[in-house]
Amino acid sequence: MRIGIIGGGAAGLVCAWLLEQHHEVTLFEKDDRLGGHAHTVDIEVGGRPLGVDAGFQFFARSAGYATFNRLLDELAVPRETYPATLTVSRADGSRAVAMPPFRRGRPVWSSLTPRAIIHLARFRAFLSRLPAFLAEHDTSVTIAEYVERERLPRAFVDDFLFPLLLAFWCVDLAEFRRFAAYNALYYLGANLPRGLRPPAQSEIPGGLRGYVDALVASLERASLHTSSDVGSVTRDADGTLFVEVAGTRQAFDHVVLACDARTAHDLLAPLPELAELTAQLARFRYFDTTIAIHGDRRLMPRDRSAWSVVNVRTDASHSALSIWSPSRGIDVFKSWVTFDDELPQPLYATATYRHGLIDTEYFDAQRRLRPLQGRHGISLAGLYTADADSHESAILSAVAVAERLAPESPRLARLRG
Repeated sequence: MRIGIIGGGAAGLVCAWLLEQHHEVTLFEKDDRLGGHAHTVDIEVGGRPLGVDAGFQFFARSAGYATFNRLLDELAVPRETYPATLTVSRADGSRAVAMPPFRRGRPVWSSLTPRAIIHLARFRAFLSRLPAFLAEHDTSVTIAEYVERERLPRAFVDDFLFPLLLAFWCVDLAEFRRFAAYNALYYLGANLPRGLRPPAQSEIPGGLRGYVDALVASLERASLHTSSDVGSVTRDADGTLFVEVAGTRQAFDHVVLACDARTAHDLLAPLPELAELTAQLARFRYFDTTIAIHGDRRLMPRDRSAWSVVNVRTDASHSALSIWSPSRGIDVFKSWVTFDDELPQPLYATATYRHGLIDTEYFDAQRRLRPLQGRHGISLAGLYTADADSHESAILSAVAVAERLAPESPRLARLRG
């Protein structure tokens, strides 16, 4: 078949990789680069060049990222592990609670106050109950309902737990309370700490660009087109699909939309036979997040001994993350700055990404899309179509497309393990 893929993020690239040995594949990406949220930006600090992952970053050698790790193995992409330490502090950097409360064998004293110790003990108990809840895969419970069901003390929830969880999404607290608990807790449950040791996270030396480049280099037959913004998807009387880019139409037997649900909806809405599918796509909501790569220590805990890889800063209504890599030996940070009044300085780069609002309606729409996949020559790929909001889901969405369109693919068999 002639297969057109719209979107050159992870889902689209993996679709091309899985399908190209069996079909004639053409991929269109509107940006001038491939990878989507796997986005390594180049900066220079003090004359030293650095590659910093501005988008997707965290994954681990765990069951939560099993398919992604098999893909990296297949592509021979190296990985390194590091301890994913975590600190929660006020927006001004005060009252830092570090997990674990030791760094290089020395105590972080702000994390050993009675208040901090109680928070840490309750958090560990909270974490211990996550695997059982996540195994149920109940996507109908909001995070507010889950926390209420846990009967947790209000001070712990308001001062520590909700600020910590909220930081990973950077939305209003009222909006976050409607998020599905399954998704809000997925990252914590996918890589739990052991004892006082922080969980181990993985990184690709040089950034995720190494993974994207390896995936692109492994493509043998697929045709990739960047800076190609798709204007429309149409169908003629005999059922042939056409993808239009810059006034030029290309014919396909099947089209895979590996873009966000909003873009897929707008492209497919003019096709009346897809009304049921576009009705579900319209239910997915999005918000924009702005990321800054910078060297401003004001966005970190005041006490340097409390600095972690993941640093949560919180005020009465919002939380945000600042990510730091101790191994670099340099003060370069990646911070969520969507609600900040001013950008940090020195500022090296900014990026804005579209993220899904992962509420219970999101998962209901996801479930209702599954039986509609593949009908009328249209498939959907992207993390919103498969489980929680993670890079693993993007890879799984491509696997699902290949299971329909190239079920005998040797690459598919290896990726499924």
